[in-house]
Amino acid sequence: MIKKLTHLLLTGTVLIGLGYVLWLGVRKQKEKTEDASSEAAAPAEESAVEEFVVTIEKKQAAALALEKEQPEKTAQQARRVAFGTVLDPLPLATLDGEWASAEAALLASKAERERTQLLASTNDAPKKAVEAAEALFNADRIKLETLVRRAQVEWGALLTNDAALRRKFVDELVSGRIALIRVDLMPGSALAELPKSASVVVMGREDQPFLTTEILAATATDAKTQAQGFILRTTPPFTLRPGMALTAWLELPVPPRPGYMIPRSAILRHDGRTWVYVQEEEEKYVRKAITLDSPLEGEQGWFIKEDSGLTADDVIVVVGAASLLSEELKAQSGGGAD
Repeated sequence: MIKKLTHLLLTGTVLIGLGYVLWLGVRKQKEKTEDASSEAAAPAEESAVEEFVVTIEKKQAAALALEKEQPEKTAQQARRVAFGTVLDPLPLATLDGEWASAEAALLASKAERERTQLLASTNDAPKKAVEAAEALFNADRIKLETLVRRAQVEWGALLTNDAALRRKFVDELVSGRIALIRVDLMPGSALAELPKSASVVVMGREDQPFLTTEILAATATDAKTQAQGFILRTTPPFTLRPGMALTAWLELPVPPRPGYMIPRSAILRHDGRTWVYVQEEEEKYVRKAITLDSPLEGEQGWFIKEDSGLTADDVIVVVGAASLLSEELKAQSGGGAD
């Protein structure tokens, strides 16, 4: 009897111990699951997009002289940016001079060969003279053909076989009435077709862009950039000096893209991004990030595509955006308006 009772007590003790251990394990697993859930939820809260909002009362808005308008709808030909310089006309002028000299030499040796052959037909010239005239003619012909091939390789269709037209072209280049520009796309970018036109902006004269439609594919790739290049022939509104740096916006032969025109005064650059302020309520302005596509001519501002962060119904601040940013930053730092 005593043995049975002892056995029952030991069995009960073991079962109670096992149950306690099992309960502890379940409790710890539950705590780990809850901790993991809260940790997973934390990044989602942190990744939520923060709104940059500033509240300006009517009186303060009047003091800041804010001006607002809706983005203007527009359409723009698809563009690709390229960078380059004005070419020196001296190599072309030198090549043209060598070409003209070779043509003159060939004409002279051809005439000499014909005279010698005529004299030889009446036994008035020795065979040796005929051979010498023939050799000189062939040498001059080969020299001219070599120069023509060199011109084709270096300049493509820019130089014509018509001596008068070629000389006129070179004279206009040397005098500055026309200019040649070499531009290259960004490395890794390429076009299957020639651009339709190009809007050129010279560094330091950004307010005087000019257009050209005479575009040829460059005959050689730049050794440093390994990018696709183009030669632009243009009649500039001002003198272009060799070596001037410039930017060209090449218009692609595809349908125009719809978008909006944003005035320069509405655009802010802050924290490495571009922004505009959109009025959402009478006294509430939200700073929205936008993606600029390409500059428009003159003082028109910038073109942005339809999916760049704005809609036609938005009302953006076109005058006073910098003042709004100042007020927003003061509010974020805990400071009040002066």
